[in-house]
Amino acid sequence: FSVGKNDNLERGSYRVRYRGGVTLAFDMELTLPRKEKWANPAGIALTEKSVYVFDGGIPSAPLAKKEDAPPNDDPLESGATYLYKFSRDGKPDTTFGDRGRATLFDKPTGIMSVAADENGLVYFPSGMHEIIVLGKTGERSGQTLGGYAADPKSPRHTIWTGGAALGPDPRIYILMGSAVRVYDRRKSNFDGFLYTGHCTHLNNSARSIASDRRGSIYLIAHPVNVFQKIHDTGKEIKEGYLADANDKMYAPMGLSAGGSLVWIADHGPGPGPFWDSGGGNEIILFWDNGEKLVLLERFGAGGKARDRLEFINPCTTIQTPDHMELWVVEDGLRNADGPPGNARVRKFRITAASSEEVPLELK
Repeated sequence: FSVGKNDNLERGSYRVRYRGGVTLAFDMELTLPRKEKWANPAGIALTEKSVYVFDGGIPSAPLAKKEDAPPNDDPLESGATYLYKFSRDGKPDTTFGDRGRATLFDKPTGIMSVAADENGLVYFPSGMHEIIVLGKTGERSGQTLGGYAADPKSPRHTIWTGGAALGPDPRIYILMGSAVRVYDRRKSNFDGFLYTGHCTHLNNSARSIASDRRGSIYLIAHPVNVFQKIHDTGKEIKEGYLADANDKMYAPMGLSAGGSLVWIADHGPGPGPFWDSGGGNEIILFWDNGEKLVLLERFGAGGKARDRLEFINPCTTIQTPDHMELWVVEDGLRNADGPPGNARVRKFRITAASSEEVPLELK
């Protein structure tokens, strides 16, 4: 057995847990009220008491030629962009928006990520140059983070924001291209700018950034289909190490980080026929041992079964801080080869064939 180093571990009470034979067991599926159906769930955020799910609708896509047009009952673009709020046991929060649903835009967008804090504030990219902040009841608070600076070389502007992740209070990380802007999320516009960091690999896809809330940040490295660790010292961003390119992933996205464990949705589809082990449609667990990113296990295969480890278009994962639950979102987008995504949100228990834990006090 080996124990990795963690430069971010603070003094306090911890549990040291051993688990062997880790797997995922279906727990519940999050369903919408009023007989609604998910169109294209894309992002998810957890707080201690709440679950937020971002449904971006089905955005339009360019057609290669006129005869590629879908039939009338399969429109190119459908739905609005909604944010739903639930209690952790899956009940709609009727104090949020319209009985649990806030309308963000009246049409589909390319926005796919959302973050939320314990104060009930929600953060998501505008689709343009800033991060929008929603209040506790789903209304726009009037606060935005970042924006477009007149000088395109400004270290603080946030042009074409990708995703955002919450860091140690009060920091928020805003992803744009090969840069990560660090802002104080209590302030508005450019007033909260703290510093910026640059990475070797281009990365401007939403759902491509995760933070463990202690200074470790993980980014999907495009187009090489691996991910990278960077580190926030509190004063600057330092570039870290890449996962092994031999850990085959096909359109990885939707990272979740905590306690040196990183879960990734391996969306796919990979090369080859959709139902013939083409790659993707699985969830992958990595361990950051302080020196490299180690692939521990792959879970799942292509399929629609509700209570099994079957996925089509998994796009986002999020683990609970105690590492006992994992939520997985599958989008509803079409695939060139195979059926569309399952368009669902499920919670799995992280179980083990054997497990032991002991308390630990760091002084």
